[in-house]
Amino acid sequence: MINIDDDPKEIIKELSETEKNILYILGKMRISVNKNINEHSLKKKLSNDDLKNYKKAFSNLCACGIIVMYRPGNFAVSKQGRKITDEIVIQKRQNKYAGLRILMLQV
Repeated sequence: MINIDDDPKEIIKELSETEKNILYILGKMRISVNKNINEHSLKKKLSNDDLKNYKKAFSNLCACGIIVMYRPGNFAVSKQGRKITDEIVIQKRQNKYAGLRILMLQV
């Protein structure tokens, strides 16, 4: 079970790929306690592979306290969850554009 009080980088290591992708989408959209999202809108942004494991991954994130229910059908990200989503966005951005820095130095 994930302890939400741990370091965000340690928590990210324990998450599955589907959970990371869900949190990545929430991080890109800057979802927080004050800005919430409908579950249906979140499902539209996920790939087909992630939709297969969505129910289990989403319920796991809710049980850990990373995602909290704002209203019935609307969800938000807790304060610690916001730190985790920001870290996931940074990590994915660094992985995606890792070769770009080398390309820019060569030009």
